[in-house]
Amino acid sequence: MKKIFILLMSSLGLISCTSDDFEPKEEVNRGTIEVDFKGEKLNFGYKSYNGIVTNQTNDTVAYTYFARLDKDDMNYYDIKVYAFLTKDKKLDHLEMKFIPVENSSGWHYSYTYEENPMVYSNVTYNPETNWLTANFEGYLYYGWEETEPVHLTNGKINVPVKGLNIEYDKW
Repeated sequence: MKKIFILLMSSLGLISCTSDDFEPKEEVNRGTIEVDFKGEKLNFGYKSYNGIVTNQTNDTVAYTYFARLDKDDMNYYDIKVYAFLTKDKKLDHLEMKFIPVENSSGWHYSYTYEENPMVYSNVTYNPETNWLTANFEGYLYYGWEETEPVHLTNGKINVPVKGLNIEYDKW
């Protein structure tokens, strides 16, 4: 009986040791978006994931990179970059949404005007790695009517546009 008990305890010990709970999780490069907003340097990327935009016939028309930067329970910033590709996988154009939420209230700033545009520069997209880099600076508006814009400066995009799943333990 004593031998059976020792054998049973040894088996339980081996079973618990083979669990992968203690194996380090492989780190994935989630990319970053850096930008100055209201005199503060924001660095997005820790909480991020990818998505797609489709048309009526379910064709993919854009890939998205979404990231959130938490300040506290009532205040956070969301940023979303849309990479619109041509049929031959070349980058057609970029669009961006910025959502500053303060005291649980926020607006989607995504429109741009010719007079005060959002300017993207040094834009590169590698279709083999699905990696996008760019600089940006300018204004985004809440709507097409005259509204007070947000001014984003010194922006840098360095993100994957495909392949990031949401990591629920971070959200």
